[in-house]
Amino acid sequence: MNGRFGGLVTIVAALVAGLVTGCGSGGGAPGGTSIRFVWWGNEDRAKVTKAAVDLFMKDNPGITVQTEYAAYDAYFQKLSTQVAGGASPDLIQLDRATLGEYQHRHVLADLSPYVGKAIDVSGIAPALLAGGQVEGKQYAVPGGQTTQMLAYDPAVFTKAGVEPPSGPGKTWTWTQFGEALAKVGATGVAGTTDFGWAIDWFEVWLHQHGKQLYTGDGKLGFTAADLTQFWTLTGSLRASKAVTAPEVTTKMDGSMPNSGLVTKHAGSEINYDSSLSAYLSSYGPGIKAAPLPTDGPTSGMAAMPPVTFAIAQHSAQKDAAAKLLSFLVNNPEAGKQLGVARGLPPNTAIREQVCGTAQAATKAVCDYEKSVADRIGPATGLWPTGAAAVKRDFQRIYDDVIFGRTSVADGAARVVQTAQQSLGS
Repeated sequence: MNGRFGGLVTIVAALVAGLVTGCGSGGGAPGGTSIRFVWWGNEDRAKVTKAAVDLFMKDNPGITVQTEYAAYDAYFQKLSTQVAGGASPDLIQLDRATLGEYQHRHVLADLSPYVGKAIDVSGIAPALLAGGQVEGKQYAVPGGQTTQMLAYDPAVFTKAGVEPPSGPGKTWTWTQFGEALAKVGATGVAGTTDFGWAIDWFEVWLHQHGKQLYTGDGKLGFTAADLTQFWTLTGSLRASKAVTAPEVTTKMDGSMPNSGLVTKHAGSEINYDSSLSAYLSSYGPGIKAAPLPTDGPTSGMAAMPPVTFAIAQHSAQKDAAAKLLSFLVNNPEAGKQLGVARGLPPNTAIREQVCGTAQAATKAVCDYEKSVADRIGPATGLWPTGAAAVKRDFQRIYDDVIFGRTSVADGAARVVQTAQQSLGS
């Protein structure tokens, strides 16, 4: 998820201010049409996505596709403004924190009339496809499959005399993880980027303890005591210089330029494996991936869509947008171009094709998911409406914690209080 989980998303105000929901009923037969396709991500993702779009336009000369991309926060700030002004793009990239938000505000088209027709989903596993469903209806289609990883530089760990658990069947307990990171920290580089900033990694920790971030009915699934325990863990690691200093952590937004690993303030970083290729191009070819630590048989890791593709409700060219969506997911040549820019291809046949001939960064992602296949659980479900605000507040309050402006217990209580308000809105 290159830049896939940045924290500061401004959606609600702009959406409420001027939402246009019903301009156009879906457009006629594609031909002489122009559509807009937007996504977030780095230059690597942009390059391969534009190449796949060029293939689509070559196969569909009557359709012109205009493309735009940006970093995560800038992307959603611009998208929310466009939607509020009635100028939404036709094909939109979303994620777990924003799909429910946009659907709830009637921005997205129900894709049910297109599924099985213009949009072929037969090659996507039902559990993965469910990542684009809201209240039993298909509002988006997965753009890939990803799971969690620890991206690390083996040279940094070797220098500290630490061997990461990178092979099949190997893993760390949280205690072993902390001890190893402290050894790296003693060399002058933090063992890992402080992972307490992102609610995504708290979710993994919760799953390892038999709990969940959100309940099936969209309520909060954890308590302030749970978060206090998690942030106490990260605090102890920070005290031993096992994780990055607050000045580095506060810059984290999911982008490569602000990554503690890429800027070489840390020897490793928790992320989704859909970002592995971005690390390899931004940091260097030595980056490897390892599973996350766990104290029990449950890894907490899950197979999920790093992104989903949705069509705007007010688009006048829904047919053309649906055709492009299906092409990106199902066309073999598009699959070759896209590779693992959004994680493993969602279509299993395309995935086998891509991984069967994979090299370099693509092979690294394929090999990693194969090595942890027996540890990956099913997708954890769509985050509810309000989750984008919860994600933002989680990071903001953690900043207060790491800079000493509030205690861990008070910060955790604030997260729960603000989250309950956001989910109840």
